[in-house]
Amino acid sequence: MAATTRMNVVHGYTILLVFLLGTSIIFGPPRLVPDAWLVELIAVVPAGALFLLFAGLAAAGKGGGWYDILDKAWGKTLGRVWALCYLVYFLYIASRNVRDMIELVMTSILRATPSSVLIFMFVLVIAYAASGGIAVMGRLSVLIAALIGSFFFALALLLLFSGSVDTERLLPFLSEGLTKVLIVPLKSSVWFPYGELIVFLVFSSSFGTVRSFRRTGWVAMISACLLLTFSDMLQTSVLGMENIVFSVFPLLDAARMISIFNFITRLDAFVALIIISGVLIKCAVFVHAAALGANRVFGRQRRFTLPCALLVGAFSILVTHNNAEHFEEGLKYVIYWLHIPVQLAVPAATLILLRIRFRKGERT
Repeated sequence: MAATTRMNVVHGYTILLVFLLGTSIIFGPPRLVPDAWLVELIAVVPAGALFLLFAGLAAAGKGGGWYDILDKAWGKTLGRVWALCYLVYFLYIASRNVRDMIELVMTSILRATPSSVLIFMFVLVIAYAASGGIAVMGRLSVLIAALIGSFFFALALLLLFSGSVDTERLLPFLSEGLTKVLIVPLKSSVWFPYGELIVFLVFSSSFGTVRSFRRTGWVAMISACLLLTFSDMLQTSVLGMENIVFSVFPLLDAARMISIFNFITRLDAFVALIIISGVLIKCAVFVHAAALGANRVFGRQRRFTLPCALLVGAFSILVTHNNAEHFEEGLKYVIYWLHIPVQLAVPAATLILLRIRFRKGERT
């Protein structure tokens, strides 16, 4: 990591908040689920339990990062294998985020620009942001968090003044019962975005104490939950669920409904720029974590940030052939084959091994 890696509470909170909002803002509420805003409120409960697992691992690591924890639990050889798996996972998830962002940009701003050019330019910015280290990204996230908060406030006011908000579109409440709303968070919302907080185990020492890491994480998760719930309610009250089902980027479509005296219109480009800033931080965190993993696996004291960023750009092009396949892969296969094993199964097994091998701080 960079020479200065320690973050204060504000920087730690804002980088977690921006990370959680990131690409979550782009896609809006889950498709084909009535009362989608309620899904966000329910999802934070099991997500909080998952974060307790991460905090427990940070405590068991006694000041070490995620790669140190893997070495302690599994031994150096298996620990290095798991570190390799996680750095590939971080690169893959970053590539999916880049692909999401590129689809958004090509839809709203730069329709005629080749995607390869956009990806190359964006990964260079990601590499630059990641090279500064987690503390620098924490300071940058303060500005981005302020922009996102101001954006939501301004968007709500403009939509209200333009007469686009109709709260009756939120009804009927629980039209298909509570069961469906309870199941959806376990299938998607817990793992994306909350489960992706596992990447911050790599930087857990930068938050100070384990107690600080745990408290900051909980506050950031609750804040992100409230903002995403507000976003879902705003989108539903403007577009209605019948239109959201067929919308690729609901928040973008909601912003296009703004029209005040035919003067303030077409703010979708502004929305896209705000979202790009959040995706930048999220991708930079993944790339930095992957670069540290590469240093650990290959045992060389060199900078892997730019090579990792370029790999992210290449993966984002090769990950899927088209937009429809990209969304289907993310909602069906990635959750079950990647997120659940990497975010739950391996961390739980690691914590169990640590408790078995180290009882009261002594090797058994």
